[in-house]
Amino acid sequence: MDASRIHFVRVRTDDRTQQLWAAAAPRNEAVDRVLDAIPEGWTARLLEEQLKPPPDAISNMVPGEVRKLGEKGLV
Repeated sequence: MDASRIHFVRVRTDDRTQQLWAAAAPRNEAVDRVLDAIPEGWTARLLEEQLKPPPDAISNMVPGEVRKLGEKGLV
């Protein structure tokens, strides 16, 4: 999938840890897709800034897929 169609979402867990997720979805659906994948009670927010994660972190994402990025992808 074209990297320009990947949106990044910051997730906050119930213990206040932050995670970075990628969503291969339209911008207006990215947060909802991530919320569907994380436990209830966690929060998610769309990042405004453009990130450049390592190519392998978002390679081969298919439309609708969400993926938790590893530590290398965190900003």
